[in-house]
Amino acid sequence: MKKTAWVSVLMVLMILLAVVPALAGCGKAEETTTTSAPTQTTAGPTPTTAAPSSTETTTAQMETLQIGVILSLTDWFSVVDAAEKMDIEYVAQMINEDGGIKVQGKSYKVELVIEDGKSSLDGNTAAANKLVLDKKLKFVVGPGAFFNLATTPIFEQNKVLHVANYNGLNPAEMNKDTRYAFLGLDPITQQSAALKALKLYYPNVKNVALASEDATFPAFEPHFRALVERTGLTLAGEPILYATQAEDYNPIAAKIKALNPDAVWMPIGIDPTYFGIVKGLRTLGYQGPITFPVDAPSVVGALGDSATGIVGILSKQVEDPYIAAPMKRLLLMGDPKRHVFGLAPNALYLLKHAIEAADSLDPTVVRDKWETLTSLPTLYGDGFPSGNQLYGLPNHAWAHPIPVCLINDGKVEYKPWILPDVTP
Repeated sequence: MKKTAWVSVLMVLMILLAVVPALAGCGKAEETTTTSAPTQTTAGPTPTTAAPSSTETTTAQMETLQIGVILSLTDWFSVVDAAEKMDIEYVAQMINEDGGIKVQGKSYKVELVIEDGKSSLDGNTAAANKLVLDKKLKFVVGPGAFFNLATTPIFEQNKVLHVANYNGLNPAEMNKDTRYAFLGLDPITQQSAALKALKLYYPNVKNVALASEDATFPAFEPHFRALVERTGLTLAGEPILYATQAEDYNPIAAKIKALNPDAVWMPIGIDPTYFGIVKGLRTLGYQGPITFPVDAPSVVGALGDSATGIVGILSKQVEDPYIAAPMKRLLLMGDPKRHVFGLAPNALYLLKHAIEAADSLDPTVVRDKWETLTSLPTLYGDGFPSGNQLYGLPNHAWAHPIPVCLINDGKVEYKPWILPDVTP
């Protein structure tokens, strides 16, 4: 169970995100909102991020809208969700600084009610019951990964509109019958960006070796195969699977090199896995490009000069000249060098704009309006629906532009963000 749990972190990378060293603890509230992040010590001093001088007065005059959040803040998954807690609080602060959520002429201050999913299905069930049955909340953000299996039935039975951070493509998480379920991240689109970037910056690439962790791969395999075909590439042999707790990745690197691929694509893994395979491939003399989700500073720090020929997606850095304004604002609200996963924060950002588009606080009205929307703002730029056929729901799963960087000889070059293809 522990192994399965760890590898599921990889949804965060989504594809998800490479898990990096644990991040700093979350900020404490200064005002009556118990979950908002500190304002004075963390807000960036730039004109684009500073709140207007009337913020405190305006906020005090707002009515309050409580939004539930489920994050696993204890046990193994906290390595991701502790960081997510800090950043979703920053996004709530951003929303409130900008006048809150506006519905029918009123402005509502966002108050997050955060429950700990405790990195288990039972813990997530308890968290969902508390938010729905005890707190009587009608909007919830989270959880992520396979934890949606525990929460979706509760939300659906009680007509609570819920926006998952991301999921594991299990049909029980979101399907044609889960009308109140929305998805802030369609994981297949992120990997679309990886393959598109690979083709753009290495146009001679014709075939790729697909290497991925073994536990979550079965649910993704048919979608990854279809994505390769849609992108105009071919697979160099059968996928190479690996365990994320292996002590030696040289045998995996040898298997990949034996396929003689033009490039290597690693969609699911964690940092130690990625780094071990890259080192192994370079030691064996493989010089082709390698693409995987990165946090650029971590890659450079871990690989040094071996960090070459890497096509990275998802790294969010202030120095990236192409970074979307909302994401830059979020980075400047704390240590700009921290690793922002940006999943739960983006789900809240989407929810805010969907509620305003519906001009209603009725979850059913918001749901019905959301199903008609073809564009919504995200922290990454303009968002768009993806996976209508995959999930059996119209406009319930969303995607957005993806950060891209090239790393060569230990140096990072940020490239224009890529708009991924829509998942059928």
